[in-house]
Amino acid sequence: MSSRNLSAAQLSGLVKAGDIVIPGDAELPSFSRSGASAHVDRMFDYMHDSDRDGLKLLFSIFNVLPAFLLRGILKLSEKDKALPGPLGAAARMINVGVKGVVMTLYYSDTDQVGINQAIGWDAKCDELDLPEGVEEVAAKEAPQALAAAASSEAERATMLARAGAAALSRLSVKERSAYVASLRDIVLRRREQIIDRIQADTAKSRSDALMSEIYGVLEALHWLEKRAPKLLADRKQYTPLSMLGKSSWTWYEPLGTVLIISPWNYPFIQALIPIASALLAGNTVIYKPSEHTPLEGLIEELLAEAQVPPNWVRIVYGDGSTGAQCVAARPDKVFFTGSTRTGRKIAAQASELLVPVELELGGKDPMIVFADADVQRAAAGALWGALTNTGQSCTSVERLYVERPIYDAFKSELTRQAERIVQAVDSDGSADIGEMTTGFQVEIVARHLEDARAKGAAVLCGEQWDGKSKAIPPIVLDRVSDDMLLAVEESFGPLIPLMPFDGEEEVIARANDSEYGLTASVWSKDLERARRVARRLACGGVSINNVMLTEGNPALPFGGVKNSGFGRHKGEHGLHGFCNIKSVLIDKDSNKIEANWYPYTTEKYRLFSDLLTHLFGRRRSALIKFAATGMKLEKYSDKAGKRGREQ
Repeated sequence: MSSRNLSAAQLSGLVKAGDIVIPGDAELPSFSRSGASAHVDRMFDYMHDSDRDGLKLLFSIFNVLPAFLLRGILKLSEKDKALPGPLGAAARMINVGVKGVVMTLYYSDTDQVGINQAIGWDAKCDELDLPEGVEEVAAKEAPQALAAAASSEAERATMLARAGAAALSRLSVKERSAYVASLRDIVLRRREQIIDRIQADTAKSRSDALMSEIYGVLEALHWLEKRAPKLLADRKQYTPLSMLGKSSWTWYEPLGTVLIISPWNYPFIQALIPIASALLAGNTVIYKPSEHTPLEGLIEELLAEAQVPPNWVRIVYGDGSTGAQCVAARPDKVFFTGSTRTGRKIAAQASELLVPVELELGGKDPMIVFADADVQRAAAGALWGALTNTGQSCTSVERLYVERPIYDAFKSELTRQAERIVQAVDSDGSADIGEMTTGFQVEIVARHLEDARAKGAAVLCGEQWDGKSKAIPPIVLDRVSDDMLLAVEESFGPLIPLMPFDGEEEVIARANDSEYGLTASVWSKDLERARRVARRLACGGVSINNVMLTEGNPALPFGGVKNSGFGRHKGEHGLHGFCNIKSVLIDKDSNKIEANWYPYTTEKYRLFSDLLTHLFGRRRSALIKFAATGMKLEKYSDKAGKRGREQ
């Protein structure tokens, strides 16, 4: 056996390490017996040069080390976080890099018949819901052959993702998190190249891409890597006193294959975070990006460099019809982020197939500023909240309510700051906002602005915009009424409608008078009032004395109510959303007959009724009487049940 990338000695070192990581068992062959190393060139062709060179050096060293010493080094590499400086870095390279190569080669090679049969990759036709005529192929061929018979790229991707699901689910959460750790390292190292690609597709400013996309991804991946092993561990639950001797658990198991459809406004962060969450939960993924900002090839490149096997994440490009085909392929869940209009279509299609759906949709988020708030800081927060990503965020500030005593001062300060905003698709990070991404969204902003002017709104800044250019400047509007389109419909652009209010009850009612309910913000020095108002707002998240910050914390779940969707993304709740949460009750095997089992008799009825009185009554002696009655009932039930069986 030879390799284009590895010498004979390096290949021998890989096999030696592989047999330590995967020694094999009664069901599965060892690494060397599986023949997985024969496919190393396919993996190395995708690697970055520095990673390839580092692994070659390690494999050369492994080749000359005694097996017992190599086994010790691999074991020590798991403690990389505890090792100082260069030692920790080297250990991490071994733990993530070497083990990643071994596991990826072993589990992703679908040509290995022995492994396929052991882990169930040769899926049955009824599990894949194959189209007519494919069943005969499925009975004989590997997943690639099944995929070749698929009627669409979406169906092919689903079949291949299902083929990879068994291998992924066999890994522990800690083993899966190693891929996430590797992906985080790659994003950090290659952030400038990634920003280039984001700017090319979206026309964001460079700083906007760095702070909203790169930072958000790194923060979320770091949180997932550290927290997922604990959050996905088997969890012991409360067991009632009446079930004494038993134990109750929840197990967090994979759903199978998840379809993720992402939006065009944040194409990088809305791709990697749900993909990583689904993978950590043990699911394979079909990922369909928006056709407007597909970042074509970028996600594949990063995943390949992180050594994520190709059948764990299959990417399908196309428009809305392609998304419909992906849903029609019947994944185990659909996770959609995008417009409310498209979300309704996906929900309707998925409901016919009984496929569960999570929808993260649009918003018309209110910002409420009370008179005791710091005017300069609140204005700065409103400006950033309304303009980040040129206003193209579902959680942008789209309704700005300011209490009347400070309304004029706030209006002047907001306008002053807005006129200083720098707009450009820059190359050095010096611009504040970029341009709009899509032409159809420019048309919506123009329509909302025209409607507002026709109904009496005053433009305080941004009047130079021609109504057509994608470089829409910040536009602050005064004299905005609640019946204007920009106060009702999602604008998704740099419009900032100012509206005064006179009291707490009034502003709560106006803020809640919307078909949307995603996030909101409340600004006041009186934190008791701020909390009180926040509790009464009909939405999924509230930032107090800050803006758009609930979605910035990866530990907090994100999602909305009403037409802003349902389900929660991120945090513990979001991670569990990618799981089949299985309830398990464990009892000891014995010959005892349970009290609630047959036969039912008059005496059992009396004893059980007394048991309920003592168990749920309020007398001090109830617990003692409960125990005594319970023993009588248990003894009677056991005797009656066994007597019934004998008869």
